[in-house]
Amino acid sequence: MLNTDRVAIPAQIEVRLKRSAQFVDNIMDFAREDLIGFKRPLAATFAFTAPLVMAFVYHAGGLIYLLQIGASYLVVGIGGLYLVGREAWPKIVDQFEAKSIEKRRAIADLKCGFSELSFLNLSRSPRYFEHDNGVLVFADAGDFRTLFFSVENSNRGPRQDERWNLYINGELDRRVWRWLRLPVSREIVKFTAEASKLPTVHSDPQRIRSIDAWEAINVALGEPLDGAIIHRPFDEVVETVERML
Repeated sequence: MLNTDRVAIPAQIEVRLKRSAQFVDNIMDFAREDLIGFKRPLAATFAFTAPLVMAFVYHAGGLIYLLQIGASYLVVGIGGLYLVGREAWPKIVDQFEAKSIEKRRAIADLKCGFSELSFLNLSRSPRYFEHDNGVLVFADAGDFRTLFFSVENSNRGPRQDERWNLYINGELDRRVWRWLRLPVSREIVKFTAEASKLPTVHSDPQRIRSIDAWEAINVALGEPLDGAIIHRPFDEVVETVERML
């Protein structure tokens, strides 16, 4: 059976949310910090070597030679900044939009002031359907309900999903699941699998091999979010997914 209670946001998670909420969502400031700051190796190398070169030039050729070389450095720097910026701009915009969304969600989660702690005691083994970016997990939540998880590969996203490591190590087959979820962003920030392992019915997980099949499954299930409850029996949900592979 599935049980959910409201609990305080853990201190470590609260610190991360506050840090995200402090993001200044001005794209020009964000781009300036990215391009002119030391985040890029080329910019850092140029910034560190320029004073050394200028000092050597001044010592070797005097002020006039220094001004000539300095002007050349300035032209090269502006040109390099323009070329790098033109190529990097789409990526900068994507990063800015992602951080802006993260900021709004963090503010909303902090205003709520609580998180949701869920507990599920499994009576039967969950079912897994792998795809290129991770795995879909379905578990019987009781009362003709199905728990849905969309677990991404650990190499995707800024933070690793600990559920992926549990999955590849076979630890998701344990009987007791506990997880902590934020109330607005619906992000699952902590997950544990405990107790004895359940007997596995299927030795090899089935695979979703095309984007069309993945989209058909998503629509058929009502486009559930990660950690959502599907109000349909577990066997019916699994049968629906298998039919669309």
